[in-house]
Amino acid sequence: PKRPRAGAPGPPPGGAPPAAAVAGAGPGGPTAEATAAGSRAGLLEPLVALVGALRERQTRRAFCDEGAWLLGARAASAAEDAERGSASALALLALMPWTVPFEKRVHAFRSLVASDKLRVRGGDGTPERPRTAPELHIVVRRGRHLLHDGYAQLATQPASALRRVLRVKFVSELGMGEAGIDHNGVFKEFMEETVRAAFDENLGLFSRSASVSKAFYPNPHSGDIHGDHEHLFEFVGRILGKALYEGVTLDIPLASFFVRRVLGAANSLDELPSLDPQLHASLLFTKTYEGDVGDLCLTFALDVDHFGQRRSVDLRPGGAAIPVDNSNRIQYVHLVADHHLNRQVSVQAKALHRGLTSVLAPQWLRLFAAPELTTLLAGEDRDVDVDDLRRHTVYHGGYHELSPTVRALWQVLKDFSNAERKAFLKFVTACSQPPLLGFKHLEPRFSVQCVAPGGGDGGPLTGMMAMVGLTPAERKRLPTAATCFNLLKLPDFRSKKLLREKLLLAIHSNSGFELS
Repeated sequence: PKRPRAGAPGPPPGGAPPAAAVAGAGPGGPTAEATAAGSRAGLLEPLVALVGALRERQTRRAFCDEGAWLLGARAASAAEDAERGSASALALLALMPWTVPFEKRVHAFRSLVASDKLRVRGGDGTPERPRTAPELHIVVRRGRHLLHDGYAQLATQPASALRRVLRVKFVSELGMGEAGIDHNGVFKEFMEETVRAAFDENLGLFSRSASVSKAFYPNPHSGDIHGDHEHLFEFVGRILGKALYEGVTLDIPLASFFVRRVLGAANSLDELPSLDPQLHASLLFTKTYEGDVGDLCLTFALDVDHFGQRRSVDLRPGGAAIPVDNSNRIQYVHLVADHHLNRQVSVQAKALHRGLTSVLAPQWLRLFAAPELTTLLAGEDRDVDVDDLRRHTVYHGGYHELSPTVRALWQVLKDFSNAERKAFLKFVTACSQPPLLGFKHLEPRFSVQCVAPGGGDGGPLTGMMAMVGLTPAERKRLPTAATCFNLLKLPDFRSKKLLREKLLLAIHSNSGFELS
């Protein structure tokens, strides 16, 4: 309804509407405006669903410019209102997230998380606002025990505890406590190693798709391998939720159809290529076959491999006895897709969703489509930008932008392959993926420190020592890292060849905080 003009008569005392508002309405009946408003409200849901379906089509095969989906100037206002916790703005973003650019929704999500952290933790840890909530401490063993130790200590924690600060202490396979001080570095390493163990195909919780991406999805037979597989998937959901909550990127590609299922969406034939492109092509052949489909000898049942044995699964009651013909082949095609994309991973998806939403509010997840949530979790699918990293680097211990060793470092990183750059990034930050929206969002900022000569890590060199450099004997040392500070401790090698050799040896040693 339009607002009345300035000076126009309003409703009389007692709240009765003006006569114009009830023109054409019988006694006690609805007003014309109320009827129109009800009609508009009734149209909203199907219209949003229609536009949402078109948007999904756009993500699979673009048919218009991306800017056509945005609110334009109103997008920034909606995102800012959502950051401030506006319920109406959040509802808009949850209902039609594509109307606001992804980057702005990421900022809104991070603002919501930051506000929640202040509420749950009682402060941000600064001297002005110290935290009042107790930290959560766990001790885990490296190697094959890591996943079990993390599960045993975190799976039963209340949801509020998982949003508190988590401190991790590693114990080596030799039983020795590692000396890492956890200012989020050890925590980040624990997250990465836990997820890597959970997604190991030998464990049997996850399998890799047949698509080019080789993305992960739940093993349909996980329940036959692990009697408590629902609890394990819920724990994995908690870990992924904690990673999103803390802004930790994890190098784990998830199949898009599975992420959609976790978010509550039902998958269709269009999502099948993310699982099995060959099966998708086979179903399209059946769908468009110009001859008699009965010649293909298909029934409404599937033969599945169950630990080396073939089992028959009915797609509908009595399906093994129902032949597929030209009249029912469309139903057959969609039932096959539904079985692979929805039914066989439904239990695992629901369990992972429970774990995810025990850390993150469900309305926060609705800010993102499945591909966007994957990007938020795993980082941007791009090479490590060395120039961007260099622009957001600080130096200590006598090093500066023009120091010979610093210049050699950037030249070496430029020469690295992308896989080597990611290994370097993991070495110094405990995370192999670049932060979403660039290295300016890496906290704390990446730092390079010139270490003191002699044994141990020692302290930083003075400016004069950094100019003179290390002796030949001292140059035998390896670079080290303090991932809790995103800090590279780099001896003054001067030689580009020697720096490359020592840096590669250090980043591939996989010795955690015991490396010296």
